[in-house]
Amino acid sequence: MKKSGITKNVSSTRNIFDKLRYKVLKRDNFKCCTCGASPAKDPGVELHVDHIVPWSKGVETTLENLQTLCSRCNIGKSDSL
Repeated sequence: MKKSGITKNVSSTRNIFDKLRYKVLKRDNFKCCTCGASPAKDPGVELHVDHIVPWSKGVETTLENLQTLCSRCNIGKSDSL
């Protein structure tokens, strides 16, 4: 895949499928890895599963490269690495 003159060799999809999403949430104890927010303590908390190193930087969608973040911590993160 070529984007902006950079060639990526990524074999996985950007999408995080339900089974993998659940594994990440369970591993992270259904809490935000940044601030510790949890829907169990605050029903208004929305959790996201997000890439640690962005997929757009050529990194695979794997359990090791995913983390749980609340929507507040995930806003603005984008692919800023």
